[in-house]
Amino acid sequence: MIPFSYNVRSILRRRVSAIATIVGLGLVVFVFAAVLMLARGVEETLKSTGSPQNAIILRKGSSTELTSFVPREAAKVFAADPAVAVQGGKAVASPEIFVIFQLQRSDGNGTANVGFRGVTPDGLNLVRYQTVKVAEGRAPQPATSEVMLGRAVRGRYAGAQVGSSIHIARRDWQVVGVFEAGGSGFESEVWADADQIMDAARRTGYSQLTVRMKSPSELSQLRATVDADPRYNLEAKREDRYYEESSGQLAAFIRGLGTVIAVFFAFGATLGAMITMYAQVASRVREVGTLRALGFKRRWVLASFLVESLVLALLGAVAGCLFASMLGAVSFSTVNFSSFTEIKFRFHFGPDVAIAATVFAVAMGLLSGFLPAARAARLQIAEAAKG
Repeated sequence: MIPFSYNVRSILRRRVSAIATIVGLGLVVFVFAAVLMLARGVEETLKSTGSPQNAIILRKGSSTELTSFVPREAAKVFAADPAVAVQGGKAVASPEIFVIFQLQRSDGNGTANVGFRGVTPDGLNLVRYQTVKVAEGRAPQPATSEVMLGRAVRGRYAGAQVGSSIHIARRDWQVVGVFEAGGSGFESEVWADADQIMDAARRTGYSQLTVRMKSPSELSQLRATVDADPRYNLEAKREDRYYEESSGQLAAFIRGLGTVIAVFFAFGATLGAMITMYAQVASRVREVGTLRALGFKRRWVLASFLVESLVLALLGAVAGCLFASMLGAVSFSTVNFSSFTEIKFRFHFGPDVAIAATVFAVAMGLLSGFLPAARAARLQIAEAAKG
Protein backbone atom coordinates (compact mmCIF):
# COMPACT_ATOMS: atom_id res chain seq x y z
CA MET A 1 0.00 0.00 0.00
CA ILE A 2 1.00 3.60 -0.59
CA PRO A 3 1.79 5.03 2.89
CA PHE A 4 -0.65 7.49 4.40
CA SER A 5 2.18 9.98 4.98
CA TYR A 6 2.42 10.34 1.21
CA ASN A 7 -1.19 11.57 1.09
CA VAL A 8 -0.61 14.02 3.94
CA ARG A 9 2.47 15.52 2.24
CA SER A 10 0.58 15.70 -1.04
CA ILE A 11 -2.25 17.70 0.59
CA LEU A 12 0.21 20.03 2.32
CA ARG A 13 1.98 20.73 -0.98
CA ARG A 14 -1.33 21.85 -2.51
CA ARG A 15 -2.59 24.05 0.30
CA VAL A 16 -4.64 26.48 -1.82
CA SER A 17 -6.70 23.85 -3.64
CA ALA A 18 -7.01 21.76 -0.47
CA ILE A 19 -8.31 24.71 1.57
CA ALA A 20 -10.78 25.63 -1.18
CA THR A 21 -12.11 22.07 -1.21
CA ILE A 22 -12.35 21.93 2.59
CA VAL A 23 -14.21 25.26 2.71
CA GLY A 24 -16.70 24.16 0.04
CA LEU A 25 -17.42 20.84 1.73
CA GLY A 26 -17.48 22.50 5.15
CA LEU A 27 -20.17 24.96 4.07
CA VAL A 28 -22.38 22.14 2.87
CA VAL A 29 -21.82 20.21 6.09
CA PHE A 30 -22.68 23.38 8.03
CA VAL A 31 -26.00 23.74 6.18
CA PHE A 32 -26.84 20.07 6.59
CA ALA A 33 -25.97 20.06 10.30
CA ALA A 34 -27.93 23.29 10.87
CA VAL A 35 -31.03 21.69 9.37
CA LEU A 36 -30.71 18.65 11.63
CA MET A 37 -30.10 20.92 14.63
CA LEU A 38 -33.18 22.94 13.76
CA ALA A 39 -35.42 19.86 13.58
CA ARG A 40 -33.88 18.40 16.73
CA GLY A 41 -34.36 21.72 18.52
CA VAL A 42 -38.11 21.56 17.81
CA GLU A 43 -38.31 17.98 19.01
CA GLU A 44 -36.32 18.60 22.19
CA THR A 45 -38.28 21.76 23.04
CA LEU A 46 -41.66 20.07 22.78
CA LYS A 47 -40.47 16.80 24.30
CA SER A 48 -39.16 18.62 27.38
CA THR A 49 -42.61 20.19 27.78
CA GLY A 50 -43.94 16.93 29.20
CA SER A 51 -42.87 14.58 31.99
CA PRO A 52 -42.79 10.75 31.91
CA GLN A 53 -44.43 10.77 35.36
CA ASN A 54 -47.45 12.68 34.08
CA ALA A 55 -50.41 11.53 32.04
CA ILE A 56 -52.53 13.79 29.87
CA ILE A 57 -56.23 13.09 29.30
CA LEU A 58 -57.85 14.49 26.15
CA ARG A 59 -60.82 13.85 23.93
CA LYS A 60 -60.32 10.65 21.99
CA GLY A 61 -58.91 11.29 18.52
CA SER A 62 -57.73 14.82 19.33
CA SER A 63 -54.20 15.38 18.03
CA THR A 64 -53.83 18.72 19.81
CA GLU A 65 -55.11 20.50 22.90
CA LEU A 66 -56.93 22.98 20.65
CA THR A 67 -59.37 20.36 19.40
CA SER A 68 -59.82 18.60 22.72
CA PHE A 69 -62.64 19.06 25.23
CA VAL A 70 -62.77 17.66 28.75
CA PRO A 71 -65.97 18.41 30.72
CA ARG A 72 -65.59 19.76 34.24
CA GLU A 73 -67.28 16.66 35.65
CA ALA A 74 -64.86 14.37 33.81
CA ALA A 75 -61.90 16.32 35.18
CA LYS A 76 -63.16 15.76 38.74
CA VAL A 77 -63.84 12.06 38.12
CA PHE A 78 -60.44 11.15 36.69
CA ALA A 79 -58.50 13.41 39.06
CA ALA A 80 -59.81 11.14 41.84
CA ASP A 81 -58.63 7.94 40.12
CA PRO A 82 -56.56 5.58 42.34
CA ALA A 83 -53.65 5.80 39.87
CA VAL A 84 -53.28 9.55 40.50
CA ALA A 85 -50.82 10.66 43.17
CA VAL A 86 -52.08 12.49 46.25
CA GLN A 87 -50.24 15.26 48.07
CA GLY A 88 -51.49 17.04 51.18
CA GLY A 89 -54.87 15.39 50.80
CA LYS A 90 -55.28 16.75 47.25
CA ALA A 91 -55.05 14.93 43.93
CA VAL A 92 -51.97 16.00 41.96
CA ALA A 93 -54.02 17.04 38.94
CA SER A 94 -54.16 20.10 36.70
CA PRO A 95 -57.27 20.73 34.60
CA GLU A 96 -56.16 23.21 31.92
CA ILE A 97 -57.62 25.09 28.98
CA PHE A 98 -55.51 26.03 25.97
CA VAL A 99 -56.70 28.65 23.47
CA ILE A 100 -55.21 31.06 20.94
CA PHE A 101 -55.36 34.84 20.91
CA GLN A 102 -53.65 37.25 18.55
CA LEU A 103 -51.18 39.77 19.94
CA GLN A 104 -49.54 42.71 18.19
CA ARG A 105 -45.82 42.25 17.67
CA SER A 106 -43.67 44.74 19.52
CA ASP A 107 -41.78 45.63 16.33
CA GLY A 108 -45.05 46.58 14.59
CA ASN A 109 -44.83 43.81 11.98
CA GLY A 110 -48.40 42.57 12.26
CA THR A 111 -49.83 40.09 14.74
CA ALA A 112 -49.05 36.55 15.80
CA ASN A 113 -50.97 33.64 17.30
CA VAL A 114 -50.00 33.18 20.93
CA GLY A 115 -51.07 30.28 23.12
CA PHE A 116 -52.90 31.14 26.35
CA ARG A 117 -53.07 28.42 28.99
CA GLY A 118 -55.55 28.58 31.83
CA VAL A 119 -54.43 26.75 34.97
CA THR A 120 -55.82 26.27 38.45
CA PRO A 121 -53.90 27.14 41.64
CA ASP A 122 -53.68 23.44 42.57
CA GLY A 123 -52.45 22.56 39.10
CA LEU A 124 -49.76 25.23 39.24
CA ASN A 125 -48.63 24.36 42.76
CA LEU A 126 -48.91 20.57 42.62
CA VAL A 127 -48.26 19.52 39.01
CA ARG A 128 -46.30 22.33 37.35
CA TYR A 129 -44.15 23.50 40.24
CA GLN A 130 -41.26 21.21 39.17
CA THR A 131 -41.06 22.55 35.62
CA VAL A 132 -42.36 26.12 35.96
CA LYS A 133 -40.44 28.65 38.06
CA VAL A 134 -41.48 32.28 38.47
CA ALA A 135 -38.41 34.26 37.40
CA GLU A 136 -39.83 37.75 37.82
CA GLY A 137 -42.88 39.12 39.63
CA ARG A 138 -45.45 36.59 40.82
CA ALA A 139 -48.05 34.11 39.62
CA PRO A 140 -51.53 35.40 38.66
CA GLN A 141 -54.17 35.39 41.39
CA PRO A 142 -57.35 33.31 40.93
CA ALA A 143 -60.49 35.06 39.69
CA THR A 144 -58.51 38.05 38.36
CA SER A 145 -57.52 39.26 34.90
CA GLU A 146 -53.83 38.71 35.60
CA VAL A 147 -51.35 36.81 33.45
CA MET A 148 -47.75 35.70 33.60
CA LEU A 149 -45.59 35.40 30.52
CA GLY A 150 -43.28 32.66 29.38
CA ARG A 151 -39.68 33.82 29.06
CA ALA A 152 -39.82 33.58 25.25
CA VAL A 153 -42.92 35.83 25.14
CA ARG A 154 -41.56 38.72 27.19
CA GLY A 155 -40.84 41.75 25.03
CA ARG A 156 -41.94 40.14 21.77
CA TYR A 157 -45.46 41.54 21.81
CA ALA A 158 -47.08 44.85 22.71
CA GLY A 159 -47.51 45.09 26.48
CA ALA A 160 -45.58 41.89 27.13
CA GLN A 161 -43.67 43.28 30.11
CA VAL A 162 -44.21 43.05 33.84
CA GLY A 163 -46.31 46.03 34.93
CA SER A 164 -47.89 46.50 31.50
CA SER A 165 -51.12 45.04 30.17
CA ILE A 166 -52.23 43.16 27.08
CA HIS A 167 -55.67 43.50 25.50
CA ILE A 168 -57.55 40.37 24.51
CA ALA A 169 -61.17 39.22 24.69
CA ARG A 170 -62.59 42.73 25.13
CA ARG A 171 -60.59 43.54 28.28
CA ASP A 172 -57.11 44.34 29.57
CA TRP A 173 -55.04 41.71 31.35
CA GLN A 174 -52.37 42.84 33.79
CA VAL A 175 -48.94 41.23 33.39
CA VAL A 176 -47.73 40.33 36.89
CA GLY A 177 -44.89 37.89 36.28
CA VAL A 178 -42.53 36.00 33.98
CA PHE A 179 -41.83 32.28 34.31
CA GLU A 180 -39.20 29.86 33.07
CA ALA A 181 -39.82 26.23 32.14
CA GLY A 182 -36.43 24.78 31.29
CA GLY A 183 -36.58 25.88 27.65
CA SER A 184 -39.75 23.87 26.98
CA GLY A 185 -42.70 24.89 24.82
CA PHE A 186 -44.43 26.37 27.87
CA GLU A 187 -42.07 29.34 27.65
CA SER A 188 -43.81 30.43 24.44
CA GLU A 189 -47.20 30.67 26.21
CA VAL A 190 -49.11 33.09 28.44
CA TRP A 191 -50.65 31.64 31.63
CA ALA A 192 -53.67 32.87 33.56
CA ASP A 193 -56.49 31.61 35.78
CA ALA A 194 -58.39 28.77 34.09
CA ASP A 195 -61.87 30.14 34.83
CA GLN A 196 -60.93 33.58 33.48
CA ILE A 197 -59.50 32.12 30.25
CA MET A 198 -62.55 29.88 29.93
CA ASP A 199 -64.83 32.92 30.20
CA ALA A 200 -62.72 34.93 27.73
CA ALA A 201 -62.78 32.11 25.19
CA ARG A 202 -66.46 31.33 25.86
CA ARG A 203 -65.73 27.72 26.67
CA THR A 204 -67.63 25.54 29.12
CA GLY A 205 -64.96 22.91 29.77
CA TYR A 206 -61.25 22.25 29.84
CA SER A 207 -58.94 21.27 27.00
CA GLN A 208 -57.13 18.58 28.99
CA LEU A 209 -56.45 17.11 32.38
CA THR A 210 -52.83 16.56 33.38
CA VAL A 211 -52.23 14.25 36.35
CA ARG A 212 -49.16 13.04 38.21
CA MET A 213 -49.25 9.26 38.45
CA LYS A 214 -48.11 7.37 41.52
CA SER A 215 -45.61 5.65 39.22
CA PRO A 216 -45.18 5.48 35.43
CA SER A 217 -46.43 1.88 35.52
CA GLU A 218 -49.86 3.16 36.59
CA LEU A 219 -50.47 4.58 33.09
CA SER A 220 -51.96 1.33 31.76
CA GLN A 221 -54.45 1.21 34.65
CA LEU A 222 -55.43 4.87 34.16
CA ARG A 223 -55.75 4.37 30.41
CA ALA A 224 -58.01 1.34 30.92
CA THR A 225 -60.21 3.30 33.32
CA VAL A 226 -60.57 6.24 30.94
CA ASP A 227 -61.27 4.00 27.94
CA ALA A 228 -63.88 2.02 29.87
CA ASP A 229 -65.97 5.12 30.68
CA PRO A 230 -68.34 5.71 27.72
CA ARG A 231 -69.71 9.01 29.04
CA TYR A 232 -66.87 11.30 28.01
CA ASN A 233 -65.06 9.70 25.02
CA LEU A 234 -61.59 10.46 26.40
CA GLU A 235 -58.16 8.82 26.27
CA ALA A 236 -54.99 8.99 28.38
CA LYS A 237 -51.43 9.36 27.07
CA ARG A 238 -48.03 9.78 28.63
CA GLU A 239 -47.39 13.51 28.64
CA ASP A 240 -43.84 13.61 27.28
CA ARG A 241 -44.72 11.27 24.40
CA TYR A 242 -47.79 13.32 23.56
CA TYR A 243 -45.75 16.51 23.17
CA GLU A 244 -43.02 14.63 21.32
CA GLU A 245 -45.56 13.35 18.80
CA SER A 246 -46.95 16.86 18.36
CA SER A 247 -43.53 17.99 17.08
CA GLY A 248 -43.47 15.37 14.34
CA GLN A 249 -45.05 17.36 11.50
CA LEU A 250 -42.99 20.50 12.03
CA ALA A 251 -39.72 18.61 12.52
CA ALA A 252 -40.36 16.47 9.44
CA PHE A 253 -41.14 19.56 7.36
CA ILE A 254 -37.94 21.34 8.47
CA ARG A 255 -35.86 18.21 7.96
CA GLY A 256 -37.31 17.53 4.50
CA LEU A 257 -37.02 21.08 3.22
CA GLY A 258 -33.54 21.50 4.65
CA THR A 259 -32.34 18.23 3.19
CA VAL A 260 -33.46 19.30 -0.29
CA ILE A 261 -31.53 22.57 0.09
CA ALA A 262 -28.48 20.72 1.43
CA VAL A 263 -28.55 18.31 -1.54
CA PHE A 264 -28.42 21.21 -3.98
CA PHE A 265 -25.49 22.69 -2.10
CA ALA A 266 -23.86 19.27 -1.98
CA PHE A 267 -24.10 18.90 -5.75
CA GLY A 268 -22.17 22.12 -6.26
CA ALA A 269 -19.58 21.30 -3.61
CA THR A 270 -19.10 17.77 -4.94
CA LEU A 271 -18.65 19.09 -8.48
CA GLY A 272 -16.09 21.64 -7.26
CA ALA A 273 -14.17 19.01 -5.31
CA MET A 274 -14.23 16.67 -8.32
CA ILE A 275 -12.78 19.38 -10.57
CA THR A 276 -10.07 20.00 -7.98
CA MET A 277 -9.19 16.30 -7.82
CA TYR A 278 -9.11 16.06 -11.63
CA ALA A 279 -6.70 19.01 -11.67
CA GLN A 280 -4.51 17.26 -9.13
CA VAL A 281 -4.45 14.11 -11.25
CA ALA A 282 -3.49 16.14 -14.33
CA SER A 283 -0.65 17.84 -12.46
CA ARG A 284 0.63 14.58 -10.99
CA VAL A 285 0.74 12.35 -14.05
CA ARG A 286 4.49 11.79 -13.80
CA GLU A 287 4.15 11.16 -10.08
CA VAL A 288 1.54 8.50 -10.74
CA GLY A 289 3.80 6.96 -13.39
CA THR A 290 6.63 6.82 -10.87
CA LEU A 291 4.42 5.07 -8.33
CA ARG A 292 3.38 2.50 -10.92
CA ALA A 293 7.00 2.00 -11.98
CA LEU A 294 7.95 1.36 -8.34
CA GLY A 295 5.50 -1.55 -8.33
CA PHE A 296 2.37 -0.08 -6.79
CA LYS A 297 -0.70 -1.66 -8.36
CA ARG A 298 -3.63 0.22 -9.88
CA ARG A 299 -5.89 -0.48 -6.93
CA TRP A 300 -3.38 1.11 -4.54
CA VAL A 301 -3.17 4.22 -6.70
CA LEU A 302 -6.98 4.34 -6.74
CA ALA A 303 -7.09 3.88 -2.97
CA SER A 304 -4.47 6.59 -2.42
CA PHE A 305 -6.40 9.24 -4.31
CA LEU A 306 -9.61 8.20 -2.57
CA VAL A 307 -7.87 8.54 0.79
CA GLU A 308 -6.87 12.12 -0.07
CA SER A 309 -10.44 12.92 -1.05
CA LEU A 310 -11.77 11.41 2.20
CA VAL A 311 -9.22 13.31 4.30
CA LEU A 312 -10.38 16.57 2.73
CA ALA A 313 -14.02 15.56 3.32
CA LEU A 314 -13.37 14.75 6.98
CA LEU A 315 -11.58 18.05 7.50
CA GLY A 316 -14.58 19.75 5.90
CA ALA A 317 -16.90 17.81 8.24
CA VAL A 318 -14.92 18.92 11.28
CA ALA A 319 -14.99 22.56 10.17
CA GLY A 320 -18.70 22.44 9.32
CA CYS A 321 -19.67 20.77 12.61
CA LEU A 322 -17.51 23.18 14.59
CA PHE A 323 -19.26 26.22 13.15
CA ALA A 324 -22.67 24.53 13.34
CA SER A 325 -22.18 23.86 17.07
CA MET A 326 -21.93 27.63 17.60
CA LEU A 327 -25.58 27.89 16.56
CA GLY A 328 -26.49 26.35 19.91
CA ALA A 329 -26.56 29.86 21.36
CA VAL A 330 -29.02 31.08 18.72
CA SER A 331 -32.79 30.96 19.22
CA PHE A 332 -35.35 30.66 16.44
CA SER A 333 -39.08 31.25 16.18
CA THR A 334 -41.55 29.49 13.91
CA VAL A 335 -45.17 28.37 13.80
CA ASN A 336 -45.97 25.06 15.47
CA PHE A 337 -48.13 23.15 12.99
CA SER A 338 -50.01 21.29 15.74
CA SER A 339 -51.18 24.41 17.61
CA PHE A 340 -50.71 27.15 14.97
CA THR A 341 -48.94 29.28 17.56
CA GLU A 342 -45.47 30.77 17.52
CA ILE A 343 -42.87 28.72 19.36
CA LYS A 344 -39.33 29.71 20.22
CA PHE A 345 -36.55 27.15 20.43
CA ARG A 346 -32.79 26.77 20.11
CA PHE A 347 -30.64 24.83 17.70
CA HIS A 348 -29.70 21.52 19.33
CA PHE A 349 -26.29 20.00 18.53
CA GLY A 350 -25.59 16.45 19.62
CA PRO A 351 -23.52 13.37 18.70
CA ASP A 352 -26.22 12.13 16.33
CA VAL A 353 -26.03 15.39 14.35
CA ALA A 354 -22.22 15.18 14.18
CA ILE A 355 -22.34 11.55 13.01
CA ALA A 356 -24.96 12.26 10.31
CA ALA A 357 -23.03 15.30 9.06
CA THR A 358 -19.78 13.30 8.94
CA VAL A 359 -21.42 10.48 6.98
CA PHE A 360 -22.82 13.09 4.59
CA ALA A 361 -19.33 14.58 4.13
CA VAL A 362 -17.77 11.16 3.56
CA ALA A 363 -20.38 10.43 0.88
CA MET A 364 -19.49 13.69 -0.85
CA GLY A 365 -15.80 12.84 -0.58
CA LEU A 366 -16.29 9.43 -2.18
CA LEU A 367 -18.43 10.82 -5.00
CA SER A 368 -16.02 13.64 -5.75
CA GLY A 369 -12.89 11.49 -5.56
CA PHE A 370 -13.84 8.24 -7.25
CA LEU A 371 -13.78 9.30 -10.90
CA PRO A 372 -10.51 11.27 -10.66
CA ALA A 373 -8.96 8.39 -8.69
CA ALA A 374 -10.11 5.90 -11.34
CA ARG A 375 -8.55 8.06 -14.05
CA ALA A 376 -5.25 8.12 -12.19
CA ALA A 377 -5.34 4.35 -11.75
CA ARG A 378 -5.95 3.79 -15.49
CA LEU A 379 -2.84 5.70 -16.59
CA GLN A 380 -0.31 3.57 -18.42
CA ILE A 381 3.15 3.46 -16.86
CA ALA A 382 5.03 4.48 -20.01
CA GLU A 383 2.73 7.37 -20.84
CA ALA A 384 2.53 8.59 -17.25
CA ALA A 385 6.30 8.51 -16.82
CA LYS A 386 6.63 10.90 -19.78
CA GLY A 387 4.38 13.42 -18.00
